[in-house]
Amino acid sequence: MAKNVENLSLNLVRFLAEDEKQYYVDENIYITMNAQDFGLKHLRTDQPYRVDEGRVMMVTQGWVRVVINLEEQRLEQQSLIVLVADSIFEIQEWSDDFDLRAFSFKDLPLFTSINQQTYLALNDDEWRLVNEYMELLWHETRYQPLQPEVITHLQTALLLELKRLADRKETLRQQTATRQDKIFHQFLRLVNLYGIRERKIEFYADKLCVTPNHLGAVIKKSSGLTVMQWLNHHAIQKIKVLLRYSDLPIWEVAERMNFANPSFFSKFFKGEVGMTPGEYRNGK
Repeated sequence: MAKNVENLSLNLVRFLAEDEKQYYVDENIYITMNAQDFGLKHLRTDQPYRVDEGRVMMVTQGWVRVVINLEEQRLEQQSLIVLVADSIFEIQEWSDDFDLRAFSFKDLPLFTSINQQTYLALNDDEWRLVNEYMELLWHETRYQPLQPEVITHLQTALLLELKRLADRKETLRQQTATRQDKIFHQFLRLVNLYGIRERKIEFYADKLCVTPNHLGAVIKKSSGLTVMQWLNHHAIQKIKVLLRYSDLPIWEVAERMNFANPSFFSKFFKGEVGMTPGEYRNGK
């Protein structure tokens, strides 16, 4: 049975929040220092969620296993993940004591740009630094009326710190990663960038400077899935969001997703999901 992708907008976050001492949320920013008291229990496992704006989520205790834009991550205590706008995530499981701190961000200067989801396992000094920024952000939201420019400057500074840490850790990872690991992770990044309009293995093989046969073998060995299964999974995620959260007619969804015609689009969707696009949109 298909899973509806729920839009985890700031309005929904505000609706889920229970103890206002543990969060601040308006139309521009959300921040929580204790998600257990904030409303974490309302989130469900095996349910896809979409975020409109970027999010930084810091695991303060326990662990969580989550799939974000096709990539599975297990986040342990003293790690964090940066979600970019329009990300789709699905929680697979979490420990009973799992908790996090989190804040949203949008409309920040371009030089802070983190253009893909970024996972960071932090050492003690790095964790202390990030928490100091979080405490400052939390402190500023306690003052009303809110001063948006102060919040923006603090978020900008924190995102720059995270970008610096991510760049340094990526350099170290590249030095130790196998050629197969590099190809697989580069492939997933390319799928998230081009998957809507490019669904042929030759395109990705060309981008990665390998043969289609070699790429297919590497992806299968690394993940247990074929290139086409990854591409189809990405397409289905995007289609579900358009069907559920837009008023576009189905033929226009098909066109936007680069299908030759609505008939082929409907056949593809039903083969992957088990129902027609119209049935999915109507919640059947």
